[in-house]
Amino acid sequence: MQMARLLLAAAPDADSELFTTYVKFTINTAPQSPVFAAIWLKSSKRLVVGLALPEEYEAEELGPAPPTMMYKGLTKYFIVERGNAVPKGLAEWAGLAYQNALAGFQPAAREKVLRRAA
Repeated sequence: MQMARLLLAAAPDADSELFTTYVKFTINTAPQSPVFAAIWLKSSKRLVVGLALPEEYEAEELGPAPPTMMYKGLTKYFIVERGNAVPKGLAEWAGLAYQNALAGFQPAAREKVLRRAA
């Protein structure tokens, strides 16, 4: 829950949607809204988090996508095992991932999605 709160705190319009094995975090509630993060529920002991960070962004805790965990637009990943702390940088990463996903959102598509959300 702590990770979800930190990701949703990236922006007032941020939204999340639960699927069978993962939760995706989008820049708003509109259909086709860009994804800025996802959390895969691998087991009760392991979570995998993907973020839409700039390709050149680096942090010690971040790495490439684990096998079968790739999601379009997500570039950096980290794993949290049961009993381990959430990385201290997550709030900063969430904000940057949100801004990065928003910046990649084409103006024409942005208007279409925002009209649907209204």
